[in-house]
Amino acid sequence: FGFRNTLGLLESNGWVYSTHCSFKMFSSEEAWNCLKDRWIFWWGDSNHCDTVRNILNFILDVNDMKDVPRRVDMNISNLRNPSQTVRFTNIYNGHPNETGKYRGLNSLADADYRELLKGYFSGNVVPDTIIMNSGLHDGVYWSSLRHFIKGADYAASFWAEVFNEIRQRGLTLPEVIYRTTVTTGGYARRLAFNPNKMEAFNGVVLDKLRAYGLVDRVIDDFDMTYPWHYDNRCNDGVHYGRAPAKLKWRDGQIGHQYFVDLMLGHVLLNALCGR
Repeated sequence: FGFRNTLGLLESNGWVYSTHCSFKMFSSEEAWNCLKDRWIFWWGDSNHCDTVRNILNFILDVNDMKDVPRRVDMNISNLRNPSQTVRFTNIYNGHPNETGKYRGLNSLADADYRELLKGYFSGNVVPDTIIMNSGLHDGVYWSSLRHFIKGADYAASFWAEVFNEIRQRGLTLPEVIYRTTVTTGGYARRLAFNPNKMEAFNGVVLDKLRAYGLVDRVIDDFDMTYPWHYDNRCNDGVHYGRAPAKLKWRDGQIGHQYFVDLMLGHVLLNALCGR
């Protein structure tokens, strides 16, 4: 991956795969012109919380939100042009309870959680885009690939049902962008969500979503985070977008940086604004 402007002149410490694969860096004005009047629905793990925060702070220049909750539905205004607004809805899928973890796609076994999700798609207006992600919590919950395949099929069938209901009401279906799970880094490479397992789980989820005709675009966050997964300089193990900590980390070095997640935010805007 390379950068499609002057930043591309800089040497990279790992993010140059080919000269023909690049992404645009968005200014705040360009990003707002793209996102205005849109409703973006995020469904994934807490990496989405970090990406939303970094897009708000560093791309959209909205600096009054230090942390994005696991469940939030908010209208955001452009401080330079208040007539421009975008709606971000973020629903965590690591657990049916927003404070829990390690359930992943099994969260959909909870009836109340399913109804919570359906509620955002049952009105006369539905999200323009759904950004999906799953994997890290699945890596802990599902010890068997065979069982995970069943869980992924159930998740895909759930979203297919949601889309069928939207279609029956004559509304435009949301575009679906799937972000593969990040490559766990440093110490986390040895845990239940190790990179080998996550690569396999990413493939299973995508196969199931495609089988139900649900995926419009795929952003391979696994592949793009892989060059930095050998240590914790750009991640805390499972997040690439957490704010840096000026503390000694597990390897004795200072903190980590969120450069990678910020770039992933620009990649996401390329997908959102490419049409």
